[in-house]
Amino acid sequence: MVFVHPLSIQPSFQYPLVMLAPIAGVTDRATREIARSFGCPLTFTELISARGICEINRGTNTMLNECEGEHPLIAQVFGCEPKYLHDAVRILEDMGVDGIDLNLGCPAKKVFKNRGGCALTLYPGELVYIIQAMRKATDLHFSAKIRAGVDLLSLNYRLIGDILEGEGCDAIIFHARTRKMGFTGVARWDWIADLKEYLTIPVIGNGDVVDGPSAKRMLDETGCDGVMIGRASYGAPWIFREVLHYLETGEQMERVHFEERFNIMIRHLQLAVEYKGPRRGVLEMRKQLGWYLKGCRNVRPLRYAINRQETLEKVINTLHLWRETLTDDPFVRAETESQEVSVSPAS
Repeated sequence: MVFVHPLSIQPSFQYPLVMLAPIAGVTDRATREIARSFGCPLTFTELISARGICEINRGTNTMLNECEGEHPLIAQVFGCEPKYLHDAVRILEDMGVDGIDLNLGCPAKKVFKNRGGCALTLYPGELVYIIQAMRKATDLHFSAKIRAGVDLLSLNYRLIGDILEGEGCDAIIFHARTRKMGFTGVARWDWIADLKEYLTIPVIGNGDVVDGPSAKRMLDETGCDGVMIGRASYGAPWIFREVLHYLETGEQMERVHFEERFNIMIRHLQLAVEYKGPRRGVLEMRKQLGWYLKGCRNVRPLRYAINRQETLEKVINTLHLWRETLTDDPFVRAETESQEVSVSPAS
């Protein structure tokens, strides 16, 4: 039975068809700006602790400061205490964010053991009070991001959907995996279709959207109201441009050329330093640079050299010196060699 759902407070807010998933330690201000430069219509903050917001935790405050003047932006929070979540939402609204999202899907142990993220779905009674407290705190668009359950024996996404809709959430973002699945296996899009049919509020699909065709298949097969892209955007922010183009035209764009890939990698690095400072920006971009270079032929020595540098100038110089040694697109060459190996006869 679905609870009676109150009228939407902000009926004019609509999710776009494509958006960037909130990912702790990844979707910082620089990453969000790069995604928007490729047409991503909506981004979310990294996972932010409600208690950290209220207690003015140093790390949390740094993340909030990065959001200043950024639009459109939805702040994603986590926690298990109604008072902290209520007060955190008030603070975020005063900051000028465009919406609030409650994380009910994070599988990380340190979040789960404190009854945050996916763990909170094991306590539906407590969840009711939390949603009520957050809904009372704001007139902004309010959503929640969930998983299907903790494991296959506790698929409770319908129950959680009932609570969220009944207590005033305006939308649900559904990662179609359980906590136990983590990010492995195949996302169960049939669960998204089931929840979409069951509820009346919008349902956003998340899980295994990697390009334009898969985005369209999710929309067609589940009837969901939009798709959220996470891991497929790592080191490939142009996926948003490609997906939007495919949904509009039914045609796939040409692969990203090396020069564009190289320039956006440098730009991403520069933005990270701009927002995080010289040392922290360079250190935290190491994993991002690794994602940009993934699939490149003989890239290990370059990655080793990058990881030994601690200034923006030295990292950029290292990348330019590497580029000068190339005679063609290293990604095309790597793909070609991989195809040749895969079809070569066994010896």
